[in-house]
Order: sequence, then C-alpha cells, then structure tokens
Amino acid sequence: MEKEDFKHVSQMESILDRHSALLEQMSDLLERFDKSQEEYKQLREYYHSEQYLIDVQQADRGKIPAGVKCGVLSEDAVYNMIGDNYDTAVRMLEVATGILKAH
Repeated sequence: MEKEDFKHVSQMESILDRHSALLEQMSDLLERFDKSQEEYKQLREYYHSEQYLIDVQQADRGKIPAGVKCGVLSEDAVYNMIGDNYDTAVRMLEVATGILKAH
C-alpha cells in the first residue's frame, strides 16, 4: 500500500487537530464570556440609570475632565454593545441547536 492510499486518514487527522484546537479555544472563550456577563449586567443597569443621564449631561456641558475616558457616555456605544451581546447569545443558541440536531 502507498501513502496516497491513506490520504483520507491524513485529511481526517487534520480535521481532528483543527476542531480539537477550536473546541479548546471556544471553551476558554465561553468561560470568559460567561464570567463577563456579571460586569455586562452592571453596565446595562448603569446605562438605564438616572446616574447615566446625569453623567451624559455633565459630559455635554464639558464638566468631565479631558483625561477621563468617557466613550460609555456616547449615544450608541453601550446600546450597540447590548444588541451585540444579545445577537451573540442568539447565534450561540443557533450554532448549538445545529450541532445537537446533527449529532
């Protein structure tokens, strides 16, 4: 038998290696993403709070010192991230559902 006769084995080995690496990365990322949701909830609550409105007014009046990073007070930054977080969660469900259905 020739090496060429086992080309499919090499191809499957490559798939195994790539997918195993992705699973490890995904597991690590999901763990970090899950832990980050607590901070995300704090940001979302702040975004819907009276304090956020006060801070936006202060920024609009130029009362926040120049050295204070305040992108969180921009019109769309937090709003867009809330949507992205939701869309990502939906996408994770869709991917997981596809995997489970194919299993």
